[in-house]
Amino acid sequence: MLDVVYLVAILALFALVALIAQGVEKLGPQPGAPSARTPGHGAPASPASGTTQAPTRGGDSA
Repeated sequence: MLDVVYLVAILALFALVALIAQGVEKLGPQPGAPSARTPGHGAPASPASGTTQAPTRGGDSA
């Protein structure tokens, strides 16, 4: 009889882990959803010269 209790407990544990895994998967990024990171921010790379340009700040600098 105790074997059946252990078997049911192990199956319940696996079901709990599967339920947690589904919840964690839903928290991740959805396929096809736009990314939180927007492209175009950063130093533009010049493929011909192999160098990058430093980003500049606009406005007055002291």
